[in-house]
Amino acid sequence: MNVRSMAPRCALFVALTMAVLICGCGDTSKNVPVKGKVTLKGGDSIAKGTITFHPDATKGNKSPNPAVGNIENGQYSASAGKMEGAPVGWYKVTINASVPSNPKDEYSVPKSLINEKYNDVARTDLAVEVKEGTPSYDFQVTK
Repeated sequence: MNVRSMAPRCALFVALTMAVLICGCGDTSKNVPVKGKVTLKGGDSIAKGTITFHPDATKGNKSPNPAVGNIENGQYSASAGKMEGAPVGWYKVTINASVPSNPKDEYSVPKSLINEKYNDVARTDLAVEVKEGTPSYDFQVTK
């Protein structure tokens, strides 16, 4: 084989390599919807707050991003990164529902409306496996 016959093949190889490097491999994980309801034991909905699904590496979830959502009137819908939902796998769930301890002072320390263990990924007892076909993930918390 002479050098001239190899030139088109080398050019094609270089072009394909550059395309892969520029585009990257991409995220091949598929997100599934993550939504549901958050209530206090006894039935009252959490009026406002945030919910975070933290990937649980101890149960095999190596997802790079948590899924986060706002709670409004007890309902939430979470997204991981720029995509709706979250990849399938196990998650530890934290919930934050608080109000200012002094509404007239914007710098006042927030007062939690729920048990503070739900704010801490190391202490929360909320965990869930996100799976395809699961319509909602509902959580009940205590004060």
